[in-house]
Amino acid sequence: MNLNNIEKVAVIGAGIMGEGIAQGFAQAGLAVKVFAHHQESLNRCFEQIEANLSLFTEFNLLQEKPASILSRIQLCIAGDINRDVRDCQFIVESIPEILEKKRELFDQLDLCPPEVILSSNTSSYTISTITEGMNTSERVVGLHYFMPAQIIPLVEIHRGKNTSDEAVEVTRRLMLKIGKKPILVRKEIPGFIVNRISACMGREIHYLIEQGVVTAEDFDMAAKASYGFRLASLGPVSQMDISGLDTIVGASKGMYTSLCNSTEVSQMLVDMVNRGDKGLKTGKGFYDWTGRSRKQVIEEMNKNLLKELVLFKERES
Repeated sequence: MNLNNIEKVAVIGAGIMGEGIAQGFAQAGLAVKVFAHHQESLNRCFEQIEANLSLFTEFNLLQEKPASILSRIQLCIAGDINRDVRDCQFIVESIPEILEKKRELFDQLDLCPPEVILSSNTSSYTISTITEGMNTSERVVGLHYFMPAQIIPLVEIHRGKNTSDEAVEVTRRLMLKIGKKPILVRKEIPGFIVNRISACMGREIHYLIEQGVVTAEDFDMAAKASYGFRLASLGPVSQMDISGLDTIVGASKGMYTSLCNSTEVSQMLVDMVNRGDKGLKTGKGFYDWTGRSRKQVIEEMNKNLLKELVLFKERES
């Protein structure tokens, strides 16, 4: 395993995460093979990357012409995976979050040359769970991107019980090379870091709305105009130090006993899903999305995030 030997990457899965992951590698100068079972999925993936690159150009975030980046992306119908990825030195699995499908894929990838690093973009499963029964589980790394993967800088690197230090370190250095901000999850735990924090927040958000404490609209404004406004430049832990840990202890004592501690999903949320209110995909969730296409909403979101990315790069440079 050698970072300098990684020249071509395979991304297995051409969905919303796969397209962003592939774009990131291609932007960094690496050749990328994107795999899907249907040509329609590959065509949609390529068209979306093309649109993404157009937005990146608008915000002066590219070092070369989009056409040059697109030329490094090869679209492939998934067939004999072991044969098709034989010229790749790093592989990212980004298929749907179905454990049996992931295990089936990694069973096939088990036959790849031992120097090839295998990674999974799983958002919930531990690597030990996915690689159970593999012969070469020591070279499998968790590589958790965040949507949209072509914009959000963070990548969580997590390991299974057999993952080697070498595989983790080469993966970490590769992420730095392509401009990501990798963090290491130092113990194997479901949900890793960010998704666990998001789940805690989500549980309290649902509770506050369900109890009539706040509307969805007012909560979103509260988040965007307060802690969300601050988080990009000041993390929660440093904020604790600035506020004073004695202050944090006092406030926590008075608040923790009243926080939601349910181990069940909010019934309000379950009811919404059961009646077909699933959010943007169905036109209604907490908000009414009628009259706005998914494409319009995602483009607006991405433009706002790209503005933040420009500032983030300036701060972190």
